[in-house]
Amino acid sequence: MSKTRQEIGPYDYIEHFKRNTALLVSMDKNGKLNVMALDWKSIEDLEGIPVIRAQVAYSRYTYKLLTEGVNEFTVNIPSDKIYHAVDIAGSYSGRNTDKIKEAGLEIIPGNKTKVSTIKDSDLSYECQIVHSCKSEMSSHHYFYGKILIAYASNNILK
Repeated sequence: MSKTRQEIGPYDYIEHFKRNTALLVSMDKNGKLNVMALDWKSIEDLEGIPVIRAQVAYSRYTYKLLTEGVNEFTVNIPSDKIYHAVDIAGSYSGRNTDKIKEAGLEIIPGNKTKVSTIKDSDLSYECQIVHSCKSEMSSHHYFYGKILIAYASNNILK
């Protein structure tokens, strides 16, 4: 565990989670990471299990990775120090750009997942996909990731 963050409960700091754009990290079967800007997200209870619901458009490279790659993802709420990464992650495609490198992000290997979290995030969640479904109301697919472990930066811990 990093000295700059501590483990928290899945519902701790939920207001900070809700009001900030996230960086979702996914991985292909060969271990290549990709990061995507994620606004449409929530923390929910799915049959007694805390999950993050991430809504991803079918056209996105991340959709391909979540359906054909590793069955995990991480969600990271960037601190002010790395918030510039949201613009990069939301403006380029991982099909032809290494957005993690482009944004100068450092990764922290997953503790419970193969997928890494992002250093200097206020909040990070390691998730395993337990359910997914088509949205009837939008052009997005819903991915439900069981929260295996969550972290908060020392900067936001009270």
